[in-house]
Amino acid sequence: MTEMASHHITAPAPPRALDLITRGLFTLATGLLLLIIALIVAQVLARNLWNTGLPRAEEISRLAGVLAVYCTAPLLALHGQHVAVDVFTNLMPRTPRLACFVLAELSMLAFAALTIWGGWLYLDRAWKFRTPALGMQNIWLFGPVLLCIALLIVIALWRILAVLRAERAPR
Repeated sequence: MTEMASHHITAPAPPRALDLITRGLFTLATGLLLLIIALIVAQVLARNLWNTGLPRAEEISRLAGVLAVYCTAPLLALHGQHVAVDVFTNLMPRTPRLACFVLAELSMLAFAALTIWGGWLYLDRAWKFRTPALGMQNIWLFGPVLLCIALLIVIALWRILAVLRAERAPR
């Protein structure tokens, strides 16, 4: 382990339930990416061989891409692997570094809460509208997205509590 890496504040191993849920979402995201690849190949073949487009395949690919992103976010957040700039915080003493960690997690929590609130306001009006090619109601796309974001709230709370609990534990 490098000198810099030993200064990172990390949460202990996650609870089994959170780990299983996030790994299940990751498996789903992997399947969605494979679906996107298959649909893109099908679209290319349909255009080049039969001179026809596949609008449903296009829409499914777009929706799968959106869901894949939101399905992977909880796993990355749970293991502290989401995008973070810690160049300056790693140079800080332990207590300010811990404060920055908690502030970052609280920011994630606030972002997720605002996103859920805004998403709910949007869905309150848009749930009845349908996608152009599939005719699918918006709730079927944005509902799982909001659930994944709600999971980010749970993970942020767990990470804060786990790190603070580890800090209080005797060394």
